[in-house]
Amino acid sequence: MTILKNLFLCSSFSDVSKKFENYIERFPLDRTLTFIPTASLVEDVDFFVNDAIQVFDDLNFKIDILDISRASTSDIKKIIQHNNFIYLSGGNSFFLLENLKSSNTDLEIIKQVKNGKIYIGESAGAIVASKNIEYISLLDDKNKATLLNSYDALNLLPYYPLPHYKEIPFERETTKIFDDYNKTIDVIPLRNENVLVVDEISSKIF
Repeated sequence: MTILKNLFLCSSFSDVSKKFENYIERFPLDRTLTFIPTASLVEDVDFFVNDAIQVFDDLNFKIDILDISRASTSDIKKIIQHNNFIYLSGGNSFFLLENLKSSNTDLEIIKQVKNGKIYIGESAGAIVASKNIEYISLLDDKNKATLLNSYDALNLLPYYPLPHYKEIPFERETTKIFDDYNKTIDVIPLRNENVLVVDEISSKIF
């Protein structure tokens, strides 16, 4: 079976909306989207969720909003299978991963991305695409995922995205994460205007 893997990863989706508009031109697919905002549910600041919805609305996407912390496993599977694009919002990476695992959404996303669905990850959504998210603990609070017993994540790419690199108010945390981990894992720092695009052939930051 041919594996088709396409990832669009960023820090701030609304800041890269034009890049996303150009990116999706390569895919002759109906613009149907599974929108997973679950990472944002434990955050005091969540304006980025509505900002992302606005971007997709402006690009004429049909959006199914899916909170994987509440939806049934069967509904999660049905919605993800139905839509061509999968978006995971920013928020707390550990809370997101906890819910991805407990609902088996992680397995369904891995399967569908390998079958050709397009994965869009903003901040936490970009982080969980990596193999393991322990590296991000200085930026996100592990205590918001008390039932999470493994930091192994989706493993969709060989890199470790570091969103909001040197951006206010995360300058200290992101700089330290990069300095602490850069020599042991392939950390990819992303400013808010950056995108990491990955497919089976190559990866590119722009």
